[in-house]
Amino acid sequence: MNPVYVGGIIGFGPALFLIWFSLRKYSYPFVKGSLFEDRRVFFLLAVGMVIGTFVFTFEQFLAPLYLVSADAEAGIEEGIDLFMFILIFVLAFPILEDMAKYIVLNFRGYQGRFDSTFYGISLGAGYAATAMIGYVLILMTRAKEDGASIPPETWLGIMLFSVCTAFIHCSVGANIGNATGRMKGMKGFFGAVIPHFIFNLLLFPWLVTNQIWLSIIFVLPVSALVYHGAYTHTLPECLPPEVQKEIRRDSRRRAK
Repeated sequence: MNPVYVGGIIGFGPALFLIWFSLRKYSYPFVKGSLFEDRRVFFLLAVGMVIGTFVFTFEQFLAPLYLVSADAEAGIEEGIDLFMFILIFVLAFPILEDMAKYIVLNFRGYQGRFDSTFYGISLGAGYAATAMIGYVLILMTRAKEDGASIPPETWLGIMLFSVCTAFIHCSVGANIGNATGRMKGMKGFFGAVIPHFIFNLLLFPWLVTNQIWLSIIFVLPVSALVYHGAYTHTLPECLPPEVQKEIRRDSRRRAK
């Protein structure tokens, strides 16, 4: 199997679904016309893909700073330096990834616009998709080097991890976009990045034991809860009051 094709399917499937699922109620037939511009959605999806490729690659160069390589002569076993893991993987990586989203969403064309929240969703989805391609490439390369096959339960775990990654990056993108729309600046950034810190911290069991399910049982409910908050609060509350009233009126008409 071609790792890029496999990674593309696993990475883009959840990411594209979340864009559709998140934005579907803010376009026809739920509202008259559309509350966002399709070209901006697809443009920021592409931008997120480019950013994800460069940032993920850069992060792999930094990985040896917290990953301890085995050294039989020195009696050192393979593992993780906990202090460097927290400093780099838990704190620095989310700040780097989300600062890239913040910079893009704070260009003048997105400031003070309520629909920047929607574009944050697609930006985060693009990042999540290409990051997952990177994870799959690493997984399949290591399996090939070891001459071992990847068990079905690991593939299932990777697919669920892709869902979790899409949840967290789309949520962070939505929250940063919402802060941009409200002209909050860096105040909105720090509030958005906190769930990302928690998400990366919960990946520790996977990295230590190489058993993805030890992290999935934690990151799946946490990332789903974060996305639920973005979907039920951040997205509808970003709309101007008059638009919210119109949507409620339309909903009541359809319910009759």
